[in-house]
Amino acid sequence: MYGLYSHPNSTYSKRVHIYLQYRNLEYETIHVALDKLENRKKTFLAINPYGKVPVLKEGEFLLSESSAIIRYLEEKHSFPNPLFPADLKERALFNQWINQCESEFCFPGSVIYFSKKFIPEEKWETKRMKDSAKRIGRHFDILEQVLNTNQYLIGNQFGLLEILYAPFIEHYEMMDTKVPKSVEDWIHRVMEEPSVKKVLKT
Repeated sequence: MYGLYSHPNSTYSKRVHIYLQYRNLEYETIHVALDKLENRKKTFLAINPYGKVPVLKEGEFLLSESSAIIRYLEEKHSFPNPLFPADLKERALFNQWINQCESEFCFPGSVIYFSKKFIPEEKWETKRMKDSAKRIGRHFDILEQVLNTNQYLIGNQFGLLEILYAPFIEHYEMMDTKVPKSVEDWIHRVMEEPSVKKVLKT
């Protein structure tokens, strides 16, 4: 059985939980108390020297970084409906989408979310937050070009990109930017997926 070191408030951990639920893979959750700085203690740093969750445990094998964990599990189990394209160029474009998800939405989104959630307003880095909101707005405009004619981003069906976006778009209303109608509709569809609801609504 897999073990997943995680914390319920970790968006990156939630990604892996959603994937594991989506693929019906059996696993146990190993709670890491980030609020008590358990991730900075020697015991956990021996598991991940960067002090971050999630970390997948499979026997003595340890793997961190949510997208790397998901890719490993997807390749290991060879599901009949793979989430990664088989064609080299299609897979390259898919990886491009994944990188853009990380750099153009998840990272700037985290800047805004973390500030609003955990930092007093008088200590906000407002310029950085505004710049992040602009990046997110531009990213939404690009997603709109796909979602105007498709229900989902790749193959017109719920897939890996939605799993990666889900814990972040859950807080889209905090992003201080205009959300195109087709993007907002897509967000609502993603939030209604059973695996997403099971993880994010608990």
